[in-house]
Amino acid sequence: MAWLQLQTKPLFEQHILDASVSTEAAKAGAVGAVVGGTASAAFGWWIGLPKGQLLGEAGRNSAFFAAAGAAFYGTKALVAQMRHTDDMWNGPAGAAVAGVMLGLRSGRVGKLVAHGLLLPTLVAFSEWFAYSMPEGINRSKTERHDSGFFQWPRRDPFAERWAELQKKDAEKASSA
Repeated sequence: MAWLQLQTKPLFEQHILDASVSTEAAKAGAVGAVVGGTASAAFGWWIGLPKGQLLGEAGRNSAFFAAAGAAFYGTKALVAQMRHTDDMWNGPAGAAVAGVMLGLRSGRVGKLVAHGLLLPTLVAFSEWFAYSMPEGINRSKTERHDSGFFQWPRRDPFAERWAELQKKDAEKASSA
């Protein structure tokens, strides 16, 4: 489709400190609504729910995922702008809000606490992993792997060292 030239830009603002919190939250809510409704409808279809029940579940889950997505990303953006820094601690703050919402949906205090602690912990770990990579996760495939990894015969990384050790052993044996 070369005749149709579409200019694409990222859905979310690349620099969270320059973003409008309400706009970014609305975008995240829209994405959450689509994902929640689609996943719920697919699951309902898979288990064979009647059409009326399937649509009701899809609507409820769509609304919840919209609210949770908006709360997560809105809180993340708000915390980043309040702290004037975009680092790994913004995501867990948003995840705490989304986790509390998930716990409130279950209606139990134990689940509220569990979701309010577990979700931020998982997000913190994933953010730490992404931030701790030397060059980030946005590297191309050629930069991620050794260029000679699939070449045969494979280079033996210990061959040079092994040759040095054998040479030293031969020198010791000849001098003794």
